[in-house]
Amino acid sequence: SAAIYSEETKDPRRSIARATYIAVAVISVFYAFSGWATTIATGPGRIIARSQELGPDLVFVFLAEHGGMLVADIAQVLFITSLFAALVAFHNAVARYVFSLGREGVIPRRLARVNPRTFAPVAGSLSQSALAPIMLVVFAVAGTGSELGALYPVLTFFTWLTNTGAFGLVLLLVLISAAAIGYFRRHPGSYSLWTRLVAPALAVPSLGCAFVLIVANFNVLIGAEGPSTLSWLLPALVLVPGIAGVAWGLYLKSSRPRLYAGIGYGGEQD
Repeated sequence: SAAIYSEETKDPRRSIARATYIAVAVISVFYAFSGWATTIATGPGRIIARSQELGPDLVFVFLAEHGGMLVADIAQVLFITSLFAALVAFHNAVARYVFSLGREGVIPRRLARVNPRTFAPVAGSLSQSALAPIMLVVFAVAGTGSELGALYPVLTFFTWLTNTGAFGLVLLLVLISAAAIGYFRRHPGSYSLWTRLVAPALAVPSLGCAFVLIVANFNVLIGAEGPSTLSWLLPALVLVPGIAGVAWGLYLKSSRPRLYAGIGYGGEQD
């Protein structure tokens, strides 16, 4: 999400790239270490069975057994606060995307309204805030009478849509990497060969493999027992709007070429 803050930095070209590399490096090392530590602590021969038995509670059960309940409780508090931080980050990302699209006329311009004092993207933030409880209500109603009962939104909404979001994000990264090659072929500028060709060319097949694995194992990610309707319905929630977005872009390109040409320039060319 570093790129969405480019307008708020003094030197976007250097700051955003640096922040992205640092974030990817820290996250990769942290995930690898966490996976390794959990496997060693639980036992390489037991990790799969214990993970299937305990699910997300595996880490907390281990901490309770070896560090006491206080340590486990502290870990759960940190887990909850980290989830809140992640939700705030996603909220900010959505708000800024809505603001950018509204400012450039891709969606209604009133969605680009900002706070006159802080210049925060108010309309985008409120749109996201209004959509979230609607989705929660839909899931709560859908869970009425089910075996999960009141926990239906907690145990399904987060799992299903988080993995659906990951599906869409990886697909988006594949498309962006391929698009970067075409863009830099026409606008080489002062960028290095690594930036213009090598990095995106490596990203396409590697991220593409990750995407194929996500598609092939999507029922596992959402906790479904074998192939189910959700295995294709949830990915469709990403693909159908994506196709609609491409169609809308082609429409703008043919009917409003000036507006289309200004996409990505902050509305400066409109």
